[in-house]
Formats: sequence, structure tokens, C-alpha cells
Amino acid sequence: MNTLVIAIIFSVIVIGGTYYFALRMSKGTVKNMNLRIGELAAALGLPEPQMQTSFISSFYSGELSGMIEGREFYFSSFTKSEKTSDSYKTEFSWKIANAVSCKLRITKEGIKSTLNKQFGGQDIEIGHKEFDQTFLVKGDKEEFAKAILTNAISTELLKKERGIYGSITIQDDSIRYEESGVLLTDEDLQRLIRLIELCKNIAKQIETF
Repeated sequence: MNTLVIAIIFSVIVIGGTYYFALRMSKGTVKNMNLRIGELAAALGLPEPQMQTSFISSFYSGELSGMIEGREFYFSSFTKSEKTSDSYKTEFSWKIANAVSCKLRITKEGIKSTLNKQFGGQDIEIGHKEFDQTFLVKGDKEEFAKAILTNAISTELLKKERGIYGSITIQDDSIRYEESGVLLTDEDLQRLIRLIELCKNIAKQIETF
């Protein structure tokens, strides 16, 4: 048996093995997503989730949508292939009754944002010391941010600070939360349920503005 034949056989074994383990991992991930998103639907009183999955690839998505307490809700957790890399994202949004004419984005302070502030970057400070040290608020209108981020809302955000991995954006007629990663574990599920409730409370506050 010459070297070329051995190399071909070896390549086939490696590719086959890689495919097999990728397939096993994909099935396990999809199974966990199905379970967690189904549990989220039950917790929110929504219909069974719409899942778009492929058991021969690592790309999948799960979606939920419907009316909760008279307010339209949407949730998705998905992966997708892009030109340079693959991305993983979980997001949800609440519709608000009154569309806003400005944009507000809330994220946690990080090294990059801290450096930006030191070199002249600006964010909105609402006057709550611990909140202003923990969160970065960007927006078009300072008065809107201060009216929405009341003491009760800012305190609630601080209580859930460790579970906020992404950003909260208020724009037009919705409040949206998005983060990197997909819904797989029970810890993720419970954390997101708390964030969903938090964003609903912010939506209610916006409607009183």
C-alpha cells in the first residue's frame, strides 16, 4: 500500500470522525435548545416553540412569539453562518404602546467603555451613583433616560446586573434585549425569565412617560 493510499484512508477516517462527533454535539445542542425554549414557552404561557433545526449541521434556531398581558412579545435563540465566522445570539423584545422618538441603549460598563469615558467619550448619568458606575447609558435625550431609569428601575437593573450579558435597546415601538450565545442551560432559562420581566417593567415605565 503506497503513501498516497494511506493518506487518503487516513483523511477519510479523520473527516468521518469529525463529522460523527459534530453530529452528536449538534443533536445534543438542539435537544437542549428544544427543552429550554419549550420550558420558556410554558413559563410565559405561549404556544409551543417554532424550531428550525438541522441534525446534520450546527446551525439552528428557536423562536417564540405571542401576546402576554396585552403586550406583543418575541424571542429567538439561534446560530448562523456568516462570511468570516459563525455567530450565536439570543434576543427578545416587547412592543410598547407608545412609540418613542429617540433611542436609548443600556449596557454594562467594561474596560473599553471606561477608557472611552476617560478620553472624552460621553454617556448619560442618571444620578444614581452605583448605577452610573455599573452601567453605560447612551441616548439622544438625557431627560428621557432619566425619566425611564427611575430609582425603582435602576435598582432592579442593579439587582440583575450579574445576569445581564448583552444590551437593552429602546427604540421606536419596542424594547429589545440581545446577547451572544444560545439558550441551553436551566441557569440561562431562569436568568432570561428575570430579564424578560425586567424589560416588561421598563416598557410599562415608558408608557407612562
